[in-house]
Amino acid sequence: MLDVIRQAKNAIVAEDAALQIITSNIANMSTSGYKGLDLSFQSLFERILNQGMAASASSGGGTNPLQFGQGMGIANLQVDFSQGDLNSGSNLDLAISGQGLFVVSDDGGATYKYSRSGDFSIDSSGNLVTTTGAQIYGFYGTGATLTPITNLTADLYNTDNLSFNSSGYLLEYTDNTFTNVKTDTGFRIALTYFNNPSGLLQTAGTNFQETEASGSAASAALPGGAAGTISARYLEASNVNYMSQTLLSQEIQSAMNGSLTMVRMASDIIDGFISKLS
Repeated sequence: MLDVIRQAKNAIVAEDAALQIITSNIANMSTSGYKGLDLSFQSLFERILNQGMAASASSGGGTNPLQFGQGMGIANLQVDFSQGDLNSGSNLDLAISGQGLFVVSDDGGATYKYSRSGDFSIDSSGNLVTTTGAQIYGFYGTGATLTPITNLTADLYNTDNLSFNSSGYLLEYTDNTFTNVKTDTGFRIALTYFNNPSGLLQTAGTNFQETEASGSAASAALPGGAAGTISARYLEASNVNYMSQTLLSQEIQSAMNGSLTMVRMASDIIDGFISKLS
């Protein structure tokens, strides 16, 4: 009976983790650029009573291995980088179509992080920033060196008329219809990508950090290459599907209820056995 309780406990721990992930996914359904987390389970077979043997002339028929399952556990947890829908945004917003990521930094460029969220604004110092205050990096002029997009102050530009075009150029337009260009700020947005984006580590907000599993980021470049294209004044919505997450949560809750039933059943049997001994 203790083995039954142990196996049920392993399952409950894994199922509880799955429900936490689903809760986080659903909570971020309205977060632009959010990428859902996918979790998978695996069976555990740790107790092997007999390895089995092949059939032979002397022994006759063979035997199959004899093993007891130890329940289930978490097999893998990864970020789902499938494309989200594009929705209308404000003048500085950008949405990526493809595998690209924006390059951002929250420590002045000492380290880079990466994001799919193009929900951009200008802070009090004239920096183009994310919702968490991280600076957005791009290129200036014809240069190919990453630099923060900055100096977007009211004494230089009408910031309400600043917007990117589809090539990634940050321009000041004559009005908020964004058709006639008044000034080129000189800044261009930069995109990069990873060969294994599911290996990235989620950090603050919707930012990601590279790991050994993800490998290094590709060289940053203007939109239109391998990283994908951009849509100005649009935002990429979360790729979480509410219906699929809800159905999955119901399945996991049913499995958890079954595991809890096994724990109660085993506990009742143990209590009954102890009562007979006392």
